[in-house]
Amino acid sequence: MEKRDTLSKNTKWLILLVIFIIILAIATFGIWTVRYAPSKERMSIKEYYGISGDQAALFINGKRIKQDGDKPVAQLKDGHFYIALSTLKSKLDDGYVYDSTEQILRYTTDSEVISVNRDDAFYTSGRSQEDMDEKIVITGGSDRTFVALDFVKKFTDVTVKTAKKPNRVVIEKAGYKKKVTELKRDTEARRFGGPKSKILADLKKGTQATVVESYGRWDKIMTADGIEGCVTSSSLDTIKSRTVKKSLPERKYNHITMKDKVNMLWHQVTNRTANSSVDRVLSNAKGINVISPTWFRLADNEGGLTDIASLSYVKTAHNAGVQVWGLVSNFEDKSVDTTTVLNMTSSRDNLVNNLIAKAIAYDLDGINVDFEQVQTAAKDGYAEFIRELSLKCENNDLVLSVDNYPPTASSTHYSRKVQANYADYCIVMAYDEHYSTSDPGSNASIGFVKDAVKNSLKEIPKSRLVLGMPFYAKLWTTKDDTTTMKTIGMKSISSYLKQYNVQETWDDDLGQNYAEFSNDGAKIQLWAEDEKTLALKLEVMKSNGLAGGAFWKEGLEDNSVWDLIGNYMK
Repeated sequence: MEKRDTLSKNTKWLILLVIFIIILAIATFGIWTVRYAPSKERMSIKEYYGISGDQAALFINGKRIKQDGDKPVAQLKDGHFYIALSTLKSKLDDGYVYDSTEQILRYTTDSEVISVNRDDAFYTSGRSQEDMDEKIVITGGSDRTFVALDFVKKFTDVTVKTAKKPNRVVIEKAGYKKKVTELKRDTEARRFGGPKSKILADLKKGTQATVVESYGRWDKIMTADGIEGCVTSSSLDTIKSRTVKKSLPERKYNHITMKDKVNMLWHQVTNRTANSSVDRVLSNAKGINVISPTWFRLADNEGGLTDIASLSYVKTAHNAGVQVWGLVSNFEDKSVDTTTVLNMTSSRDNLVNNLIAKAIAYDLDGINVDFEQVQTAAKDGYAEFIRELSLKCENNDLVLSVDNYPPTASSTHYSRKVQANYADYCIVMAYDEHYSTSDPGSNASIGFVKDAVKNSLKEIPKSRLVLGMPFYAKLWTTKDDTTTMKTIGMKSISSYLKQYNVQETWDDDLGQNYAEFSNDGAKIQLWAEDEKTLALKLEVMKSNGLAGGAFWKEGLEDNSVWDLIGNYMK
């Protein structure tokens, strides 16, 4: 009897133990499931992309371009995909220039100017017209301008793939280097790396994809049709490198250049009567092969010009074997808004056409653009002005040269890379190192000149970069805590210092003679320009293999400098 009771008790304990183990196993499995089992929870890919309605997700070179609030970066309209102009310019091609006032889009290649009016289903190039199946430029409800991707593909070297449900666009630029693979098995794309993340899409074996990022055992991928998500690294086949091939012909920018180095003298002409001095100027400036008279100025906001040019001046220069590049400037008439002229299509067209007409009428060899203090707001208009003027200059056998400040962060909107493609010569004005509003200092120290050249060469080839050098210095007067500045010509410096019995001191670091003295309670400072300082600047031109030199301005130089300049132009 006791034996049976003992067995019964053992059986009960055994049963309880089994039940406990089962409960423990169930609990452990539950805990494991909660913590480690892959989640089956899903998230709409449309919600993940943050798009709604006709909006489209946009991928450029493997990266998703996120919307700015409710402002779409791409959209589907009337069956065609469009990209926001601001995104197109910032991410793909800055060459698209839109005039929001006249609602005209311009794009200039190496040989033609493309023009589109908003809501038109065609574009023009010269006198020819090309029809398309959709409106090329439209505006959206977010007040954004959009451009048809079918149009973009004609001029910007990209491959474009699109898909719907949800709407998405995949763009890859020619030259983009990517890591590609394909799925070895069916798998799930998740929002983040890890099995607990929400599922975005089910992907099939063999799906082609680009690897965007790697997170250890997980990789973020993007399929060829624009599905983004994270998958396990083990689900991917071998990852290979691939470069997107070019689909458009290489652009060829033509340039009209001189066989010899450019030896250019700026000739400041303020009225027609002053043109009569050209014989004297050419007689003094021995060896120059280009003269640039200041003949044309912006006259109004419609692209009109004031004109004090002279055909006899040009004939005299040509008889002396000297080219004439008429200078156009923008800063004399304060009532003219340069930004309006450059940004408004009709005004810019008028300006370009007026310049070409003047050049033909006066038998000019070239045009020298000297637009200063251009505002950042005119960045697009200025670049397009150079492009469009360049093509018309080329068609009329005219040299286009453009004057530039030394490169700084505040002058990037002058678009020197655009100039390098389209202008025949770019001139860096390596002077005005210190302004009237700055502390006293040199007009063009040798370090400043070297930096101007070095930084310009980052964007402009040396074969078409001309070094602008000064024939003047700046004289600083400080009295009663007030400093004023005026310019003094190179030829006047020696006599000025003799007048006050002042001796100069050479400064090796600046590459200039320095003079300082007191007069009538005022402190006078002068960083001189002379043959020695000019020789150092010419050496910078020569050692960098530049296209030549330009000198501001006629009448301020010692006549003796022309022999020096001639030696460096050989």
